[in-house]
Amino acid sequence: MVFRSVLFSALFAFFTAAVFVQKAGATSIVRFAFDSLCVRAETIAHVRCVESQSFRDAERGGVFTRTRLEVLSPVKGDPGGEIVLILPGGSVDSQRVAVLGIPGFVPGEETVVFLSGPDDFGSPWPIGLGQGCYSVQAEEGKGPYVFLRTGVNPFPDGPLFKPAPNRHTLRIPLQGFLNRIRQTLPPPLDER
Repeated sequence: MVFRSVLFSALFAFFTAAVFVQKAGATSIVRFAFDSLCVRAETIAHVRCVESQSFRDAERGGVFTRTRLEVLSPVKGDPGGEIVLILPGGSVDSQRVAVLGIPGFVPGEETVVFLSGPDDFGSPWPIGLGQGCYSVQAEEGKGPYVFLRTGVNPFPDGPLFKPAPNRHTLRIPLQGFLNRIRQTLPPPLDER
């Protein structure tokens, strides 16, 4: 009888793990080319994170993070003065939920975001998750730069956007990056 109970428990654990692993293995993130990010995004903007706060959402059943982004420079679409993202994951009380690929935003930090239209709950999402978020940093005495990370962000085409061998990041002046996005976008319908 004990053997049967142990065998049943072991088989239950095995099949539960097999089902879980199968579901996890089915999850994938589509890799986007830079041009595709530009075209697919409903909104593209240079933003600054104002606030990022996690909360438990009973309606959706999980931990989410609401992030308020101040629009510094719109590039595509009409984002207004502020964008609010509500994305899965975050920390509430002693529970931390991390979701692979979901970008994090830190108050005060600047980013160029490529966003989808709103989901069923009214929040846009970064296109390609972290692929659609380019970090902006300033160096003392120099203007702001966009940092492109090999394996994370798609790079624009062209000789100015090729990282040196054995380098994992490429630093591009922010204005040059924004101009490259604008060059990639198709002309507005009234100009065709």
